Amino acid sequence: MAALCYRVARVDDIPAMMSIRNNVRENALVHAVIGHEDYVQAMTVDGRAWVCERDGEVVGFACGRKTQGDVWALFVREAHEGRGIGSALMERVEGWMVEVGVDRIWLVTAAETRAERLYRHRGWIEAGVRAKTGEVEFVFPAPAGP
Repeated sequence: MAALCYRVARVDDIPAMMSIRNNVRENALVHAVIGHEDYVQAMTVDGRAWVCERDGEVVGFACGRKTQGDVWALFVREAHEGRGIGSALMERVEGWMVEVGVDRIWLVTAAETRAERLYRHRGWIEAGVRAKTGEVEFVFPAPAGP
């Protein structure tokens, strides 16, 4: 198996990122349309994104937005799930958001999904369930003080 490469995402990665996002089994977009400019905004103006490549192909990505304090996206191609890619991408997003001083890091995900299990496994804390959507909101545990 080829080695995985993690790096900061570039604007020219957006088509691959959109393809991954638009072809997931869980957490599929139902009512929202996220376009190219939304990705540009999220990863260059509001925050930063990372990709995971295997043999030059983007197989996963994650994006955190400093301005909103949220993890905007975490998605892995189905054929590459279960290999630790999502966790490795989350580690980069979490570390960066803590480093740039985000006080409260949060995200939402559909209930009873692999994503929900990943966040719980990584120590994220459930902050509630959104009444309108049924999505679970999580917050990242604050780093321990000195």
